[in-house]
Amino acid sequence: MKKYPLLISIILLLSIPFGLSAQTTGPASGALFIHGGGRVNFGEFVALVKSTTGKSDPVIRVITTPQGPRRIQPLKNGEVFPVVSGLRKQYRLSDVQELFTLSPKDGNDPNLYGHIDGADAVYMTGGNQSFLTDAFLNTETLAALHRLLDRGGVIGGGSAGAQVQSSFMTRGDYKRRVILGDKKHQIGFGFVTNSAFDVHVEERNRENDLYQVFKARKRQLQERDLDPNQLLGIGIDQGTAAIVVKNELRVSGGGLVRIFDPQQWNKDRKPFYLELEDGDTFDLESRQQLND
Repeated sequence: MKKYPLLISIILLLSIPFGLSAQTTGPASGALFIHGGGRVNFGEFVALVKSTTGKSDPVIRVITTPQGPRRIQPLKNGEVFPVVSGLRKQYRLSDVQELFTLSPKDGNDPNLYGHIDGADAVYMTGGNQSFLTDAFLNTETLAALHRLLDRGGVIGGGSAGAQVQSSFMTRGDYKRRVILGDKKHQIGFGFVTNSAFDVHVEERNRENDLYQVFKARKRQLQERDLDPNQLLGIGIDQGTAAIVVKNELRVSGGGLVRIFDPQQWNKDRKPFYLELEDGDTFDLESRQQLND
């Protein structure tokens, strides 16, 4: 694979929206599959990849980095990760491979990000999202993920692999897993700009947890210039996906997707969230339900 010259790579990295803007938008091309955890409908994910890319046998890479150190020994033993084997066998896909590292040095290795540049889709597993940002923030691997979207590919993820797709990453720590995290892991991959996701919402009684993000003080934030009241909060139940194409979010599954928009709140109206269910659509940029 041809490697970008250093200067071009730096320009690409600087152009990626790691920071937060006042506008919430999805990717200009490609699609996102953002799943709230629990049982994932991989048939739906595969169908999305095929319809988005137009390929009947797409190349898919599964990033298992959120599994953390517990994945090291099974990988050495040659144990195939269940998502990988499932995509190969159940959906008869010929080119599905696992990508795993905990090292940011590997994140800049063409032997890793080259796999993403050659893929039609990437799926990020559950586990702990802090392993993902520690390994891939400010690396060529993250740049490759953005390039994947730019050429019309699909990025999916469940639980940890979903939370990392927003710009403000919730529960980014290794121990307590509180909504604001440890103030060292609040920057996500930014596939949806100016947003904060939460997952396992109903199952873990997290319906009100995102309010803590909007109430955060500057001393609690990794990015001191961030106004959390500009963020769009998206809370996703287990067994439920938010599928994003451009600025349109569509809900799929048996649970709810809750939309928290602090820009609509005022002193005379208590904070609220909009409940979206299977089939409902929402425009991220205008922050309006489309099929109301």
